Amino acid sequence: MLIKGMTFFKWVKAVSRLTRLPNVLIIILTQVLLRYCILEPYLYADAPEAMSPLPYFLVMVFVTVVIAIGGYVINDYFDVKIDSINRPEKLVVNKLIGGLTAIKLHLFLNAVAILLGFYLSWRIKAISFGFVFPFISGLLWIYSAKYKRVLFWGNFIVAGLSAFVILVVLLFEFFWLRMNAVQFMSVLPDIRWVTYVFFAYAIFAFLVSMVREIIKDMEDTEGDEMAGCQTLPIVVGIKYTRYVVFGILIVTVVLLAYAMVILNRLSLFMAFWYFVFTVQTGALYLMVKLYHAREKQDYHYLSSLCKLIMVAGILSMEVILISN
Repeated sequence: MLIKGMTFFKWVKAVSRLTRLPNVLIIILTQVLLRYCILEPYLYADAPEAMSPLPYFLVMVFVTVVIAIGGYVINDYFDVKIDSINRPEKLVVNKLIGGLTAIKLHLFLNAVAILLGFYLSWRIKAISFGFVFPFISGLLWIYSAKYKRVLFWGNFIVAGLSAFVILVVLLFEFFWLRMNAVQFMSVLPDIRWVTYVFFAYAIFAFLVSMVREIIKDMEDTEGDEMAGCQTLPIVVGIKYTRYVVFGILIVTVVLLAYAMVILNRLSLFMAFWYFVFTVQTGALYLMVKLYHAREKQDYHYLSSLCKLIMVAGILSMEVILISN
Protein backbone atom coordinates (compact mmCIF):
# COMPACT_ATOMS: atom_id res chain seq x y z
CA MET A 1 0.00 0.00 0.00
CA LEU A 2 1.04 3.61 -0.48
CA ILE A 3 2.27 5.74 2.37
CA LYS A 4 -0.54 8.07 3.48
CA GLY A 5 -0.61 11.34 1.55
CA MET A 6 1.67 10.02 -1.18
CA THR A 7 0.83 10.89 -4.80
CA PHE A 8 0.86 8.33 -7.59
CA PHE A 9 3.77 10.16 -9.27
CA LYS A 10 5.91 9.88 -6.15
CA TRP A 11 4.99 6.22 -5.84
CA VAL A 12 6.13 5.55 -9.43
CA LYS A 13 9.36 7.42 -8.72
CA ALA A 14 9.90 5.39 -5.58
CA VAL A 15 9.36 2.10 -7.42
CA SER A 16 11.77 3.25 -10.15
CA ARG A 17 14.37 3.98 -7.51
CA LEU A 18 13.78 0.56 -5.97
CA THR A 19 14.39 -1.17 -9.31
CA ARG A 20 17.81 0.49 -9.85
CA LEU A 21 17.06 1.29 -13.49
CA PRO A 22 20.73 1.89 -14.53
CA ASN A 23 21.71 -1.54 -13.17
CA VAL A 24 18.76 -3.17 -14.92
CA LEU A 25 19.77 -1.58 -18.23
CA ILE A 26 23.33 -2.85 -17.75
CA ILE A 27 22.03 -6.40 -17.22
CA ILE A 28 19.92 -6.22 -20.38
CA LEU A 29 22.75 -4.70 -22.42
CA THR A 30 25.18 -7.36 -21.20
CA GLN A 31 23.00 -10.32 -22.13
CA VAL A 32 21.93 -8.89 -25.49
CA LEU A 33 25.54 -8.19 -26.51
CA LEU A 34 26.58 -11.69 -25.42
CA ARG A 35 23.96 -13.15 -27.76
CA TYR A 36 24.58 -10.97 -30.80
CA CYS A 37 28.30 -10.16 -30.47
CA ILE A 38 29.63 -13.48 -29.15
CA LEU A 39 27.22 -16.37 -29.65
CA GLU A 40 25.77 -15.51 -33.05
CA PRO A 41 28.99 -14.58 -34.90
CA TYR A 42 31.35 -17.07 -33.27
CA LEU A 43 29.23 -20.10 -32.34
CA TYR A 44 26.53 -19.93 -35.02
CA ALA A 45 28.38 -18.27 -37.87
CA ASP A 46 27.49 -21.08 -40.28
CA ALA A 47 24.02 -21.82 -38.90
CA PRO A 48 22.45 -18.73 -37.25
CA GLU A 49 19.03 -20.40 -37.40
CA ALA A 50 20.23 -23.02 -34.90
CA MET A 51 20.59 -20.46 -32.12
CA SER A 52 18.01 -20.48 -29.33
CA PRO A 53 14.73 -18.77 -30.38
CA LEU A 54 14.59 -15.06 -29.63
CA PRO A 55 11.35 -15.33 -27.57
CA TYR A 56 12.98 -17.87 -25.22
CA PHE A 57 16.07 -15.69 -24.91
CA LEU A 58 13.95 -12.64 -24.07
CA VAL A 59 12.15 -14.63 -21.39
CA MET A 60 15.51 -15.55 -19.89
CA VAL A 61 16.58 -11.89 -19.88
CA PHE A 62 13.26 -10.93 -18.30
CA VAL A 63 13.67 -13.58 -15.58
CA THR A 64 17.20 -12.37 -14.80
CA VAL A 65 16.05 -8.76 -14.56
CA VAL A 66 13.01 -9.55 -12.43
CA ILE A 67 15.07 -11.56 -9.94
CA ALA A 68 17.59 -8.71 -9.78
CA ILE A 69 14.82 -6.18 -9.09
CA GLY A 70 13.39 -8.48 -6.42
CA GLY A 71 16.84 -8.55 -4.84
CA TYR A 72 17.05 -4.74 -4.84
CA VAL A 73 13.63 -4.50 -3.18
CA ILE A 74 14.40 -6.92 -0.36
CA ASN A 75 17.81 -5.32 0.12
CA ASP A 76 16.20 -1.93 0.64
CA TYR A 77 13.70 -3.48 3.05
CA PHE A 78 16.43 -4.90 5.29
CA ASP A 79 18.62 -1.78 4.93
CA VAL A 80 16.11 0.82 6.15
CA LYS A 81 18.12 1.60 9.29
CA ILE A 82 21.45 1.73 7.47
CA ASP A 83 20.16 3.81 4.54
CA SER A 84 18.50 6.29 6.91
CA ILE A 85 22.05 7.18 8.00
CA ASN A 86 24.12 6.63 4.87
CA ARG A 87 21.76 8.06 2.24
CA PRO A 88 18.54 9.41 3.82
CA GLU A 89 17.68 11.41 0.70
CA LYS A 90 17.36 8.16 -1.28
CA LEU A 91 15.42 6.19 1.31
CA VAL A 92 12.37 4.51 -0.22
CA VAL A 93 11.06 1.78 2.07
CA ASN A 94 9.04 3.17 5.01
CA LYS A 95 9.42 6.66 3.56
CA LEU A 96 7.77 6.48 0.14
CA ILE A 97 6.74 2.83 0.05
CA GLY A 98 5.50 0.83 3.02
CA GLY A 99 7.51 -2.12 4.29
CA LEU A 100 4.62 -4.51 3.68
CA THR A 101 4.34 -3.27 0.09
CA ALA A 102 8.05 -3.92 -0.42
CA ILE A 103 7.71 -7.50 0.87
CA LYS A 104 4.67 -8.17 -1.33
CA LEU A 105 6.45 -6.73 -4.37
CA HIS A 106 9.50 -8.89 -3.68
CA LEU A 107 7.43 -12.06 -3.35
CA PHE A 108 5.42 -11.29 -6.48
CA LEU A 109 8.51 -10.59 -8.58
CA ASN A 110 10.24 -13.76 -7.47
CA ALA A 111 7.14 -15.89 -8.00
CA VAL A 112 6.87 -14.63 -11.59
CA ALA A 113 10.59 -15.13 -12.24
CA ILE A 114 10.69 -18.65 -10.81
CA LEU A 115 7.61 -19.77 -12.72
CA LEU A 116 9.02 -18.43 -15.98
CA GLY A 117 12.38 -19.99 -15.16
CA PHE A 118 10.80 -23.43 -14.86
CA TYR A 119 8.85 -22.76 -18.07
CA LEU A 120 12.17 -22.20 -19.82
CA SER A 121 13.65 -25.32 -18.27
CA TRP A 122 10.70 -27.28 -19.64
CA ARG A 123 11.14 -25.80 -23.11
CA ILE A 124 14.85 -26.66 -23.20
CA LYS A 125 14.30 -30.03 -21.49
CA ALA A 126 16.62 -29.27 -18.57
CA ILE A 127 14.76 -29.17 -15.27
CA SER A 128 18.02 -28.44 -13.44
CA PHE A 129 18.16 -25.08 -15.23
CA GLY A 130 14.88 -24.09 -13.57
CA PHE A 131 16.32 -24.59 -10.08
CA VAL A 132 18.98 -21.97 -10.76
CA PHE A 133 16.48 -19.14 -10.30
CA PRO A 134 14.97 -20.06 -6.90
CA PHE A 135 18.54 -20.64 -5.71
CA ILE A 136 19.57 -17.12 -6.81
CA SER A 137 16.38 -15.66 -5.32
CA GLY A 138 17.05 -17.36 -2.00
CA LEU A 139 20.69 -16.28 -2.08
CA LEU A 140 19.64 -12.65 -2.54
CA TRP A 141 17.29 -12.90 0.45
CA ILE A 142 19.99 -14.45 2.65
CA TYR A 143 22.49 -11.84 1.47
CA SER A 144 20.17 -8.96 2.35
CA ALA A 145 19.09 -10.44 5.69
CA LYS A 146 22.47 -11.66 6.93
CA TYR A 147 25.53 -11.96 4.74
CA LYS A 148 25.64 -8.31 3.72
CA ARG A 149 26.67 -7.63 7.31
CA VAL A 150 29.27 -10.41 7.45
CA LEU A 151 32.93 -9.85 6.64
CA PHE A 152 33.71 -10.40 2.94
CA TRP A 153 30.82 -12.78 2.21
CA GLY A 154 28.41 -10.03 1.18
CA ASN A 155 30.91 -8.60 -1.31
CA PHE A 156 31.66 -12.07 -2.66
CA ILE A 157 27.98 -12.91 -3.21
CA VAL A 158 27.22 -9.68 -5.11
CA ALA A 159 30.33 -10.10 -7.26
CA GLY A 160 29.36 -13.70 -7.96
CA LEU A 161 25.87 -12.65 -9.01
CA SER A 162 27.40 -10.15 -11.45
CA ALA A 163 29.29 -13.03 -13.03
CA PHE A 164 26.09 -15.09 -13.02
CA VAL A 165 24.38 -12.54 -15.31
CA ILE A 166 26.96 -13.50 -17.94
CA LEU A 167 27.28 -17.23 -17.32
CA VAL A 168 23.52 -17.88 -17.29
CA VAL A 169 23.41 -16.90 -20.99
CA LEU A 170 26.04 -19.54 -21.76
CA LEU A 171 24.28 -22.13 -19.60
CA PHE A 172 20.95 -21.48 -21.32
CA GLU A 173 22.50 -21.80 -24.78
CA PHE A 174 24.32 -24.99 -23.79
CA PHE A 175 21.08 -26.68 -22.73
CA TRP A 176 19.41 -25.51 -25.94
CA LEU A 177 22.22 -26.94 -28.05
CA ARG A 178 22.12 -30.21 -26.14
CA MET A 179 18.66 -30.94 -27.58
CA ASN A 180 20.13 -31.12 -31.08
CA ALA A 181 23.02 -33.59 -31.10
CA VAL A 182 23.92 -32.95 -34.76
CA GLN A 183 24.09 -29.19 -34.29
CA PHE A 184 25.96 -29.61 -31.02
CA MET A 185 28.67 -31.66 -32.73
CA SER A 186 28.93 -29.17 -35.59
CA VAL A 187 29.72 -26.25 -33.27
CA LEU A 188 31.83 -28.30 -30.83
CA PRO A 189 35.16 -26.89 -32.12
CA ASP A 190 33.98 -23.34 -31.33
CA ILE A 191 32.37 -24.04 -27.95
CA ARG A 192 35.66 -24.04 -26.07
CA TRP A 193 36.72 -20.64 -27.41
CA VAL A 194 33.28 -19.12 -26.76
CA THR A 195 33.33 -20.55 -23.23
CA TYR A 196 36.71 -18.90 -22.61
CA VAL A 197 35.28 -15.55 -23.75
CA PHE A 198 32.27 -15.89 -21.46
CA PHE A 199 34.44 -16.76 -18.48
CA ALA A 200 36.78 -13.87 -19.27
CA TYR A 201 33.88 -11.42 -19.12
CA ALA A 202 32.49 -13.16 -16.02
CA ILE A 203 35.84 -12.80 -14.22
CA PHE A 204 36.02 -9.15 -15.26
CA ALA A 205 32.49 -8.54 -13.94
CA PHE A 206 33.33 -10.38 -10.71
CA LEU A 207 36.49 -8.35 -10.04
CA VAL A 208 35.03 -4.94 -10.88
CA SER A 209 31.90 -5.70 -8.83
CA MET A 210 34.05 -6.82 -5.90
CA VAL A 211 35.99 -3.54 -6.06
CA ARG A 212 32.78 -1.53 -6.26
CA GLU A 213 31.15 -3.34 -3.33
CA ILE A 214 34.17 -2.82 -1.09
CA ILE A 215 34.35 0.86 -2.07
CA LYS A 216 30.65 1.22 -1.26
CA ASP A 217 31.39 -0.27 2.16
CA MET A 218 34.09 2.38 2.60
CA GLU A 219 31.52 5.03 1.71
CA ASP A 220 28.88 3.62 4.07
CA THR A 221 31.08 2.96 7.10
CA GLU A 222 29.13 5.29 9.40
CA GLY A 223 25.73 3.68 8.95
CA ASP A 224 27.13 0.14 8.71
CA GLU A 225 28.98 0.52 12.00
CA MET A 226 25.90 1.78 13.82
CA ALA A 227 23.92 -1.18 12.46
CA GLY A 228 26.50 -3.66 13.73
CA CYS A 229 27.82 -4.70 10.31
CA GLN A 230 31.20 -6.40 10.05
CA THR A 231 32.31 -5.08 6.68
CA LEU A 232 35.96 -4.98 5.68
CA PRO A 233 36.48 -1.25 6.42
CA ILE A 234 34.95 -1.67 9.88
CA VAL A 235 36.96 -4.78 10.76
CA VAL A 236 40.41 -3.86 9.39
CA GLY A 237 40.02 -0.10 8.84
CA ILE A 238 39.96 2.12 5.77
CA LYS A 239 43.75 2.05 5.33
CA TYR A 240 44.06 -1.73 5.00
CA THR A 241 40.83 -1.97 3.03
CA ARG A 242 42.39 0.38 0.51
CA TYR A 243 45.30 -2.07 0.18
CA VAL A 244 42.85 -4.91 -0.50
CA VAL A 245 41.16 -2.90 -3.24
CA PHE A 246 44.56 -2.03 -4.73
CA GLY A 247 45.38 -5.74 -4.81
CA ILE A 248 42.17 -6.63 -6.65
CA LEU A 249 42.71 -3.78 -9.10
CA ILE A 250 46.27 -4.93 -9.81
CA VAL A 251 44.97 -8.44 -10.57
CA THR A 252 42.32 -6.87 -12.84
CA VAL A 253 44.86 -4.74 -14.69
CA VAL A 254 47.18 -7.72 -15.20
CA LEU A 255 44.36 -9.92 -16.53
CA LEU A 256 43.24 -7.09 -18.83
CA ALA A 257 46.79 -6.80 -20.13
CA TYR A 258 46.82 -10.54 -20.86
CA ALA A 259 43.50 -10.22 -22.71
CA MET A 260 44.93 -7.33 -24.71
CA VAL A 261 47.94 -9.44 -25.72
CA ILE A 262 45.55 -12.08 -27.07
CA LEU A 263 43.57 -9.42 -28.95
CA ASN A 264 46.81 -8.16 -30.49
CA ARG A 265 47.83 -11.67 -31.55
CA LEU A 266 44.42 -12.12 -33.18
CA SER A 267 44.96 -8.82 -35.05
CA LEU A 268 41.91 -7.29 -33.36
CA PHE A 269 43.68 -3.95 -33.16
CA MET A 270 40.58 -1.79 -32.77
CA ALA A 271 39.53 -3.82 -29.74
CA PHE A 272 43.09 -3.69 -28.40
CA TRP A 273 43.21 0.11 -28.47
CA TYR A 274 39.68 0.33 -27.15
CA PHE A 275 40.79 -1.56 -24.04
CA VAL A 276 43.86 0.66 -23.72
CA PHE A 277 41.95 3.95 -23.77
CA THR A 278 38.81 2.94 -21.89
CA VAL A 279 38.91 -0.09 -19.61
CA GLN A 280 42.62 -0.25 -18.78
CA THR A 281 43.03 3.51 -18.47
CA GLY A 282 39.86 3.65 -16.37
CA ALA A 283 41.20 0.99 -13.99
CA LEU A 284 44.52 2.81 -13.59
CA TYR A 285 42.74 6.12 -13.05
CA LEU A 286 40.59 4.44 -10.40
CA MET A 287 43.75 3.36 -8.57
CA VAL A 288 45.09 6.91 -8.58
CA LYS A 289 41.81 8.38 -7.30
CA LEU A 290 41.54 5.66 -4.65
CA TYR A 291 44.99 6.59 -3.32
CA HIS A 292 43.81 10.17 -2.75
CA ALA A 293 40.27 9.33 -1.56
CA ARG A 294 39.49 10.38 1.99
CA GLU A 295 35.93 11.72 2.14
CA LYS A 296 32.55 10.04 1.69
CA GLN A 297 31.95 11.84 -1.61
CA ASP A 298 35.32 10.57 -2.90
CA TYR A 299 34.23 6.97 -2.41
CA HIS A 300 30.85 7.71 -3.99
CA TYR A 301 32.67 9.02 -7.07
CA LEU A 302 34.84 5.90 -7.19
CA SER A 303 31.75 3.69 -6.96
CA SER A 304 30.25 5.46 -9.97
CA LEU A 305 33.56 5.14 -11.81
CA CYS A 306 33.50 1.38 -11.26
CA LYS A 307 30.11 1.24 -12.93
CA LEU A 308 31.45 3.18 -15.93
CA ILE A 309 34.40 0.77 -16.21
CA MET A 310 31.95 -2.13 -16.12
CA VAL A 311 29.89 -0.60 -18.96
CA ALA A 312 33.05 0.09 -20.97
CA GLY A 313 34.05 -3.54 -20.58
CA ILE A 314 30.63 -4.74 -21.69
CA LEU A 315 30.66 -2.50 -24.76
CA SER A 316 33.97 -4.03 -25.79
CA MET A 317 31.97 -7.00 -27.15
CA GLU A 318 30.61 -4.76 -29.89
CA VAL A 319 34.11 -3.45 -30.64
CA ILE A 320 35.50 -7.00 -30.86
CA LEU A 321 32.76 -7.89 -33.32
CA ILE A 322 33.50 -4.86 -35.48
CA SER A 323 37.28 -5.52 -35.31
CA ASN A 324 36.94 -9.09 -36.52
